[in-house]
Amino acid sequence: MKMCSTLALALAAATLTVSAVADTTTAAAPTAAPNAAQHAAAVTARQAKIAQAKADTLRALHTRAAAAADASQPKSLGSNTYPGLPSLNPVRAYPPSCASYPLPDAPSGPSSEVYSTIMPFYTRDVAGQVHNPEQVGVTVWRVACSTGGSVTPYNSTGQFYNAITFMRIDRSAANEGNTDVFPTFPFLALAQDPVAVTDNAAIVRAASEPNTWVDDGLYDSPIFNSTTYVLENELHADANGNVDLTYNHQYSDAFTLYVDPYLSDANPGIVTLPINAYAPTRTTYPDAFNPLPITGYMTTSWFAPDHGGEGMTIQVYDNGPSDPNNRTLAAGWYASDSTGRPFWLFIQATMPAGATSVQAQAYYTSGGGFAGSQGNATTLPWGTVTFSFPDCNHVNFTYNGQTDATTAGPGGSGTRSWIRVANEDGLACE
Repeated sequence: MKMCSTLALALAAATLTVSAVADTTTAAAPTAAPNAAQHAAAVTARQAKIAQAKADTLRALHTRAAAAADASQPKSLGSNTYPGLPSLNPVRAYPPSCASYPLPDAPSGPSSEVYSTIMPFYTRDVAGQVHNPEQVGVTVWRVACSTGGSVTPYNSTGQFYNAITFMRIDRSAANEGNTDVFPTFPFLALAQDPVAVTDNAAIVRAASEPNTWVDDGLYDSPIFNSTTYVLENELHADANGNVDLTYNHQYSDAFTLYVDPYLSDANPGIVTLPINAYAPTRTTYPDAFNPLPITGYMTTSWFAPDHGGEGMTIQVYDNGPSDPNNRTLAAGWYASDSTGRPFWLFIQATMPAGATSVQAQAYYTSGGGFAGSQGNATTLPWGTVTFSFPDCNHVNFTYNGQTDATTAGPGGSGTRSWIRVANEDGLACE
């Protein structure tokens, strides 16, 4: 039986309440209090299936142990003594460089692209006793990540517009933080051609922290406080333990989100949110076309493909706990003078976290030698270099500087646009 078979039965028994786009609508409450026994049985079955799927996936992600000496003996420990190396989620739903914790607590973007409803959630207390359904708000929206980059598996339409999709669950001010009686997390499924809402692939992973692999809002888990989640793809493993890297959901394309709080009741109060395709314009999502914030994801080597023998290494540093609101950009510009002799500029500046451009001081050296054989070099000011990043694969910079007459090195002013050589391991800017 497919994992979404219970949802299929609920859909057959229910009249769906469709929320209006860019409007707040209220779903009809169930005609009677949900049956606790039915609900508990559905929860147990659902969580068991999801837990088994996650366990199969995690087992496939880790190194498998050698054949057990005696399969009849209970297995107490595994064989993997190290955590995984930093790496990219193979079924990520947005650029890893897009967002970090904390997630936004209010929607943004054009009002026509904010999808909101008020609906009853299954509600119980700490003892498991059922209470009248609590009305909560559900809002879905997108935030621009980047524009103009390469085709990615999670956005293969060729438009190169990458976004991250958020879903927020809001309790009323009167109920916020109440841990005695609380709503529980709904079952989420997504319909998007060719995935039907009753398919296993329809299951949506909603994580409270971005860039995760398996973090999930577990169905029927308590919701004590209003929380924002990022919609993600589920990792799956087949019967042979192989990880399925199929991208089941393209969150930048149009889809329909099914929010089902009850799952097994005669009137489950399912709400559907039809989400339009993400197609930003400079009016609707201006951030999609603005330079990107300068972060560690810009750390790499850059070059001009039509000009060999010259390049730049850029690094962005965290200033540490003593200066958490600022970052440091450092760069080495590797070039030559008019005679072909190597000439390097060293560039550095401090900038506020989130800055999209920075003007940095550039320096060159005189004297010194190889491997310290001639003592220390003299550092001299050259001029300034101003950086911005229109997307993850390009750096734009303007320069203005000159060496002293004795050095007679290269100088001048101008503007250049170079391209990324490669992504840092585990830190893809897309």
